[in-house]
Amino acid sequence: MRTLLHRVARLRQAGLRRLRERGGAGATRVLRLTGAAVAAYVAADLLLSGPRPVLAALTALLIVQVTLVGTLTDTLRRIISVIVGVAIAIGFSIVVGFSAWSLGALIAASLILGQALRLGDHLLEVPISAMLVLAVGASETAASGRISETIVGAGVGLLVNLLFPPAVQTRSAGAAVQAYADDLAGLLERVGEELVDGASAEQAHGWLVEGRAIAGEVPRIDRVLTEAAKSRRLNPRAVGTADTGPDLRTGLDALEHSAVALRSLYRSIADRMREQSDDEQLYDPEVREVFAVLLRDLANALRRFGELVRAEADSAGGSREAELAQALDATREARVRLTELLLVDPRDRPDLWELHGALLAAVERVLDELDLDERRRQRERRLRESQQSTAATVAVERLKAATRAVVPDRPPWRSRR
Repeated sequence: MRTLLHRVARLRQAGLRRLRERGGAGATRVLRLTGAAVAAYVAADLLLSGPRPVLAALTALLIVQVTLVGTLTDTLRRIISVIVGVAIAIGFSIVVGFSAWSLGALIAASLILGQALRLGDHLLEVPISAMLVLAVGASETAASGRISETIVGAGVGLLVNLLFPPAVQTRSAGAAVQAYADDLAGLLERVGEELVDGASAEQAHGWLVEGRAIAGEVPRIDRVLTEAAKSRRLNPRAVGTADTGPDLRTGLDALEHSAVALRSLYRSIADRMREQSDDEQLYDPEVREVFAVLLRDLANALRRFGELVRAEADSAGGSREAELAQALDATREARVRLTELLLVDPRDRPDLWELHGALLAAVERVLDELDLDERRRQRERRLRESQQSTAATVAVERLKAATRAVVPDRPPWRSRR
């Protein structure tokens, strides 16, 4: 019951955190989408003659995506989907007319052609366009009207993103990585508190289950980082800003590896507590107290690491490095104290030797992943690789220019006389 309450509290805190971090971005997106749909409807109503051009508003609404790259690709694919659907509908109306079996053949042909054109998420728009045009008789007016409304709506949607480009999502990606670090740290702190009070086997199993649930958040955060990288491409708002995507990616990798190590720690504790009797505690009170201090210090290091990764995404990581270094030093000191207590008499409780090794190995793995010096080396390595790549590009361009200056421009099919 206590584990369930902690899980509900964690979900509530995560929801409130996402509301605070993404509330402004969500409101901005609502305004962009609403404005694009209304503008497309007004433009189509002014430019085209016919009934209410709701299709233009719908197309603009679907075109305006989170990233500018998504808008460009969606615009092209959506127009192709509509044109192909209209063409198929006109062909079917000329040959076979409208009936139940021709409707099935129309849908099958539309799906096959859409798959051949690799329309992806817009595959269903081919048969939808074909059915709508066929339902009104596949007249020239219906066909041209649907294509015209689609083109107007797509043009307005694309124009909205060019004039009002979407925000670069680096901040939201950094917040997602920090939130993941906070979740790992929160579970560690609770494990330390419950160990001191004398945890049960059921509680230890709850730690393992919650550790697995937190680790399952990695794919979602990975998608957030991918969207943040896409949001920079062809985006005028990304010009002149540093690309912190690699730093976010390495930060998430370090936290993911740490989560694996901590899950191994929870597994070792849960297995050991399941084997012992109900009135038996894992360690003596003094050892449990020092172990709890180690877990709290390790949780603090995880929080400081998450803050550092987010600060690097905001190009302000220098002030967080000192805090992370202090947290890591405190964790190493607590690890030394715990090691001394565990190994004070190796002949005492030999059945716990395997648990000792698993606990210390897990803590050491997390410390290695959060190592500040290694993170600095990774950033310096990426900077050198980026500079070398730029230098190589410049050298290639100079070589091409020199070659054009030496070799005369002569058609390749003319031979020397």
